[in-house]
Amino acid sequence: MSDARARLDAVLARGPDPASAARLGLGLTILLAGMHKLFAPAPWDALVVPEFAALLPVSVRVWTLANGVAEIPVALGLLADRLSALLAAFVCLSLVGTLCYLVVVLLAGFDAGVTAGTLAILAVHDIGLAGLAAAVSVRAARRD
Repeated sequence: MSDARARLDAVLARGPDPASAARLGLGLTILLAGMHKLFAPAPWDALVVPEFAALLPVSVRVWTLANGVAEIPVALGLLADRLSALLAAFVCLSLVGTLCYLVVVLLAGFDAGVTAGTLAILAVHDIGLAGLAAAVSVRAARRD
């Protein structure tokens, strides 16, 4: 048996690397969110309550599109395993900011264009993604 074949067999016997699976899952999630914001921005626009829309430096649509554009290179960097610690930390901080926004909207009772139940589901989803992003960031930082 060749040395290359023995190394491949050893990798296959260990199974997939959990850190790589987490990084790829996070990257794919961010990529899909970014693409969705570009191709179907209306649902994302609806999540910005008027009270906060007035604070944005641009229109809600431009804000949504800019976020979608920004998410794509971040996702591609994660998928390619380039600057993963930094990019995953950025994703984590962004999600924490989103969670703070969702909590304020829920507690203040602002009209977000979706039900409070939908906002709660988004918050639960973002808690999990923030945890995943934190784990990917820590693992990548330890590796580097």
